[in-house]
Amino acid sequence: MSFKRTSIALAFTFLTPFAMAEVATGQYALVAKHSNLALDVTGASSADGADVIQWDYRGARNQHFKVDKLGNGYYTIHAVHSGKSLDVWEFSTEAGGDIRQWSATGNYNQQWKISESGDGFYTVVSRHSGLALDVWGWNKAAGADVRQWPLTGGDNQQWYFRPVSTDGGTVQPPKLPNRGSNCKSTGSQSVSETIRVNGGVYDGKCKTFNPTSALGDGSQNESQKPVFRLENGATLKNVIIGNNGADGIHVYNGATVENVRWTNVGEDALTVKSSGGKVVLRNIEAYDGSDKFLQANAASTIQVSACTVDSMGKFIRQNGGTKFPVSITVDNCSIANMKEGIFRTDSSASTARITNSTLDNAGSICIGKWKSCTSANISGQ
Repeated sequence: MSFKRTSIALAFTFLTPFAMAEVATGQYALVAKHSNLALDVTGASSADGADVIQWDYRGARNQHFKVDKLGNGYYTIHAVHSGKSLDVWEFSTEAGGDIRQWSATGNYNQQWKISESGDGFYTVVSRHSGLALDVWGWNKAAGADVRQWPLTGGDNQQWYFRPVSTDGGTVQPPKLPNRGSNCKSTGSQSVSETIRVNGGVYDGKCKTFNPTSALGDGSQNESQKPVFRLENGATLKNVIIGNNGADGIHVYNGATVENVRWTNVGEDALTVKSSGGKVVLRNIEAYDGSDKFLQANAASTIQVSACTVDSMGKFIRQNGGTKFPVSITVDNCSIANMKEGIFRTDSSASTARITNSTLDNAGSICIGKWKSCTSANISGQ
């Protein structure tokens, strides 16, 4: 048996799973956990034998599947655009056997066991072969082939079933939940001297850290000190920064910031102070900044996801007049009430992209001389 490989690099799309104990009969988009790309009949073909791949979710009918419960622990899965069944090609029992669409026959190679695997995800296993629906080679690219493989529990074999419209029209990805921090304050701590984290993990256990006047007053004064200084890949998590944000967080040589809330940013929430390493922010939220949410003062790679940011001058700003390269990606964020916009730079070497996000009164997405500044799946503006 010969297998074809397809590799088409496009932007990923993110959907959020619903937690369901059992998949009910209905129409769904099936999205791979490892890539956030949707199961797709290639080229929207209606032909028997058309290949099944993963692709950016665009709400097309060849990405919607009617899932019918057979009542014996198994399901049939039919592409909405063609009415044809998800089928193990040529009754293969081999690991790596291809998955295609074919006219419904009721045979076991068109019947699937759908089992919960945790966190709202499911595995899909062929009744015919006992092998799982699998994105071949853990490929994250749009166009990657979908085949069958022994069940490993890997993220490329875990799917979530996102209910979609049944009216025959194209639907856009729904508004995404799970943005921002889930911390509820467990107590408070005054901070009169910057907390320095050099490598390793600092877990604030959802305490509220209240900077004193020794660090600053939360104004636009550039001489304020940070509440936290993160160095050499340090991780800061489960923290609430109180009403006087001082100068927020400074990062040297990369860091991860996770489940953090800035109650009142003041000047800047986070500043990248040196090049080296990657700066990753996820499940964060910030409010009431006089200037920027995030400032890049050095060449850097910045990734922001699952964020809520409201009432700032700008979302991310590269230091004015600088020409070094900054690479920024933002995904699954809610950004509102920016006085000026989302991304700003004076550098023609820098790139920015925002995807799967909701913007409300957020100004221009791209301001300045970007080498590349793009967006996809933006709602609300």
